[in-house]
Order: sequence, then C-alpha cells, then structure tokens
Amino acid sequence: MILDKVKELYGEYIAQVQKLEKEKKIGDGLFGMGKKISDDPCHECFSDKLEKLLKEYAVSKPASAEIREVLSYIYSVQKENKEYLSAYWLMNAVHGFTFELIDILSREDASAVYELYDKNCPRRERFPVQKKVLKALKIAAE
Repeated sequence: MILDKVKELYGEYIAQVQKLEKEKKIGDGLFGMGKKISDDPCHECFSDKLEKLLKEYAVSKPASAEIREVLSYIYSVQKENKEYLSAYWLMNAVHGFTFELIDILSREDASAVYELYDKNCPRRERFPVQKKVLKALKIAAE
C-alpha cells in the first residue's frame, strides 16, 4: 500500500536526520567550517524519492479515500518533527509534490483534507507552498 511506502520513506529520512543531529559537533556549519546538516545529500535524496513515488501514484488514478490518507499523513508529519529544523523545512516544501493528487480528490475528501491542513498550518506560519496547497484544496472542495 502506498501509505506504508510513504511512511517508510519518511521514517528513513527522519532517522537519517536524527543520526546527523547526534553526530553533529559544536560549531559545525559556523563560519563555513565543518558540515552543515542542511547540506547533507539525504535531504535531496528524500525529496527526489518522494516526488517520484507520488507521481507514479497519481498516474495510477487511486481512490480518493486512499489519497486522503496519504495526504493527511504528508501534511501532518512535519508537525511531529519540528525539533529537526533541516527536515522540518523540507517536509513542508515537499507539499508542493501533492498537487496532482489534490486534483483527484473527491469534494468531500478535499474538504476534509483542507480542514486538517488549515488546522495544522496556522495562517501566521504558512509558507508560499502551503498557501498554494490550501488554495488547491479549497478549489477541489468546491
């Protein structure tokens, strides 16, 4: 099932970031010295894998209820991992990969996901991609 694959991908990514955080030395990334966690290739690897997975999934024309579960997870997981800032920012940015799936949602499911997203992303904390996702969800719910 796709949700299991998405959860596995996120789990691997978060575990990699946690490992980087544990191995980080004081001063890493300051004044151009050492390695910044945000420069690690795991971020790009995660992003590329998720984008590919979601594109393949959208092409398969899945059921709206299944998409709702996947999007609900993707739109909520970053909230649980705020302490890992390098991962948090990227987990918000990858919401931009979900537009094809939003287009397939039924009105009811789009409305439910919109409500969840609106609750999880307070207006004062929204990034441009989150504003676009909310707009797309609202249109799909109409």
